[in-house]
Amino acid sequence: MSSFGGRMKEYPTISVDRFDRDNLHAKAYFLSHCHKDHMKGLKGPLLKRKLKVSLTVKLYCSPVSKELLLSNPKYGFWEKHIVALELESPTQISLVDETSGEKEDIVVTLLPAGHCPGSVMFLIEGNQGTVLYTGDFRLAKGEASRMEFLHSGGRVKDIRSVYLDTTFYAPKYYQIPSREACLNGIRELARSWITQSPYHVVWLNCKAAYGYEYLFTNLSEEFNSQIHVNNLDMFKNMPDILCHVTTNKATQIHACKHPKDEEFFRASRLPCGPKAPDGTPLQIISIKPSTIWFGERSRRTNVVVKTGSSSYRACFSFHSSYSEIKDFLSYICPINIYPNVIPVGKTAEEVREILTPMCREYCGRPGIVYKPLGTLKRAKVEYAESDSASDSELFDDEDLTPQRRKRPERRQFKTPKAPSPERGLVSNCSQQETQLELQPDHMMNYVDCTESNDDDEEEEEKEEEEEYSAFLEVKRVSVSEGNAASCRVDQGEASDASATHGPPRWDAFFKAEPVLTDESSEVENSQNSVVQSAAASGGAQSHTPSLSEDSDDDSTHISSQSTHISDPSAESGSQGLLLSLSQ
Repeated sequence: MSSFGGRMKEYPTISVDRFDRDNLHAKAYFLSHCHKDHMKGLKGPLLKRKLKVSLTVKLYCSPVSKELLLSNPKYGFWEKHIVALELESPTQISLVDETSGEKEDIVVTLLPAGHCPGSVMFLIEGNQGTVLYTGDFRLAKGEASRMEFLHSGGRVKDIRSVYLDTTFYAPKYYQIPSREACLNGIRELARSWITQSPYHVVWLNCKAAYGYEYLFTNLSEEFNSQIHVNNLDMFKNMPDILCHVTTNKATQIHACKHPKDEEFFRASRLPCGPKAPDGTPLQIISIKPSTIWFGERSRRTNVVVKTGSSSYRACFSFHSSYSEIKDFLSYICPINIYPNVIPVGKTAEEVREILTPMCREYCGRPGIVYKPLGTLKRAKVEYAESDSASDSELFDDEDLTPQRRKRPERRQFKTPKAPSPERGLVSNCSQQETQLELQPDHMMNYVDCTESNDDDEEEEEKEEEEEYSAFLEVKRVSVSEGNAASCRVDQGEASDASATHGPPRWDAFFKAEPVLTDESSEVENSQNSVVQSAAASGGAQSHTPSLSEDSDDDSTHISSQSTHISDPSAESGSQGLLLSLSQ
């Protein structure tokens, strides 16, 4: 008897096998099979009223369950809201909140449960992980390993939670004979009885409305005789079963039931009557499929046991045994296990306690860890060595890493020295390498600065520097004469100090002319430009322009660094304006 409340912790907006109380607010419903203990509230007036105004709520089940459900007129109002899903076919379902319009997508796969016709397990995958609802199930040992959709990439899926049929999860039901073994026992007993005369009949005392079709079909094929039942409506759309059952009483194997409103027939061993159609009394034996009765036995018994002069019990189970459930759990190894059934005499806490050792934390199997692929890295490009006379040669040596230069950190010097005209900075694109040298007494702290050797970047730097020079020229004209005079006085004072000491010249880091192709003239011009710049400005400023002052114009200063000497006239005007603005 199912005690599942209908809601799963991971996906609380859907309801499974329960349709009353809080489940009335679900966005979707799922029915594992058509036994009454899994259909509570399914035909309730509140749910029926909800379906009249809802456009998105559906009931999902197997095709067989749909036929069985709609064969009963009481559930006819579900016809437009029921969706049959094919087994072992993942289906995406959108859970829509009809009030807010919010939508959540899940993927549902129906797996065969082996409990009764149409019974399925629901494998649900979504943002909250993968969960498995077994409903009522009977799986033999090793059968889970053959289910394709429990696996992904050659291994069992990472199942977060299992909502488990625990009907017989108790040591006294450690091993239950398979249905094949039960069938063989019933078949031999029936053969020994019905072969005595046409008036010897067998009554299968089946409690459930359906679920024993496995016995019906196999016994019908074995004895070439249909099984008598009360009603064929539930089987009318299941031809595989319909051909094995009949409403004709003139047969030797019966599975009919006592009518509830006719107490007269309850005195008879056979519900449809104790006599044959010709009035001859029937010789009847009854066989009652059962499991709990066998579980209460203190010693081992046969599959079929005689309990009276003409009555028998056969060990036949719709549910997995204790050992079968353990085999199933040890294979899928879920993180959490929640019982769907609380056996008689047990509490929910007791059942959870005996299930705990089967959880992943205790079963000894390590957790499934999905490692990220990691960050993508750009492939290292290696260029083949080329001839020194090649026109495409860009570097002096084989090292393709751009040369890293150093720029001074912001620092104030007391006695700067003027740089020697013979010391300058030459492009690393030239064959001749000349280093910028400083006096050891005034060495500065440096920060690495990577420069680009790309031709396109140099062209962009030239354009930006020309635009910035024009901008500086406009600003210089707008400066008042008083400020200009003050600037000249400051420059005169600075020239005296810079005659003997000075940091690396600011103009040594910029250029305004295109790169010269002649190496000798390039070095000569670079030396002359320093002298001319110092003469035109009347000496260097006593304060080195700091990097922080140009932080807002990195595109025109810092990023415009070049390995060539700047133009004397352009640098003279620009330097004067920088000195003026610093005041």
